[in-house]
Amino acid sequence: MDCIKYVNSKDIRKYLYDIDYKLNVEQQFFLIVMCDFITLNERLAALVELLNSTEDAAMTSISNHVFAESLGLTVHEFIRRYISDNQAMLCFVKDDSPDYIYEAEHLERHLTDFHHIGYYRSYDNALEAIREYAEDEDIGEVQDYYRIRKFIFSECVKETDTVDCDVAECILSKKLDVLSVDCYSGCGLNLYGVDESAMHISIPMPFKRGDIVKRAGIPCGAMDRKYHPEYAVFLSYTPAGKEDLKENHDGTDILYWGLFPVENGFYKEHSWLNYDLEYADKDELQGINSKLIPLSEMVKGNLSPDLFYSAVRSIELKNQMQSLEQYT
Repeated sequence: MDCIKYVNSKDIRKYLYDIDYKLNVEQQFFLIVMCDFITLNERLAALVELLNSTEDAAMTSISNHVFAESLGLTVHEFIRRYISDNQAMLCFVKDDSPDYIYEAEHLERHLTDFHHIGYYRSYDNALEAIREYAEDEDIGEVQDYYRIRKFIFSECVKETDTVDCDVAECILSKKLDVLSVDCYSGCGLNLYGVDESAMHISIPMPFKRGDIVKRAGIPCGAMDRKYHPEYAVFLSYTPAGKEDLKENHDGTDILYWGLFPVENGFYKEHSWLNYDLEYADKDELQGINSKLIPLSEMVKGNLSPDLFYSAVRSIELKNQMQSLEQYT
């Protein structure tokens, strides 16, 4: 079964094919569930195929005792529980009840958060509202993603037009296929509680120190721009190999370090890594992102610090002049 095709980044996919990398069953499971460009039904079908086409093995990626419900499971048992949980959550999200209310939202790829469409008394009504929203000629181009959130109904909705106590949500594609589903403690479901966030998985990547990278255009990438810009000069990542698979790690420790541009200068920081990094095309770097070009050359040793500083200051001054012109 070819699971490299489920890697979020086209450049990482190509690299793994080029080096003929062999995934173990745990890595295969991880890449399927982390894949953001397939639907939930496609994901679950791929997991069933994985169960039927692989030998079982012990889970080695989970060591953090915060995820006690997952410790000691085999990969196949983990997969079966994952499938069961997601099927139960999807049924809960879609089931109607007078005790709940639904909010429909949209997300454009270049934005960093979802925006409100309306409140509805059933999942189907929220879905129909999204369809009408997408077909509205005044709105224009269809949004990239949608979200339906399920809330415990409260009388305050009538008075303040707000809701609280969200218990579940699902992300939908522009074709309105469910991409992911999640439920919270207030949903009342009896779930196994296993998910990929417990896993600390190492996958080889082609990027070298100094390369200019960007996040792939997937929902989590868009949301991540709240915290870090889309483009960066790559420094390193973890886990880069088995030496990084230490005790008490989990999925939040799958990180890459980069140098990120700001109006004046840069800052060094890590960002979550869903194996969704890709090489950035220098022609698409505009504004402060264009400063990454001389930074990349200096980090790679191809540009002296003096020339780097001059190039960056020139770009910064140009950006400042363009900003001033907009207000005069």
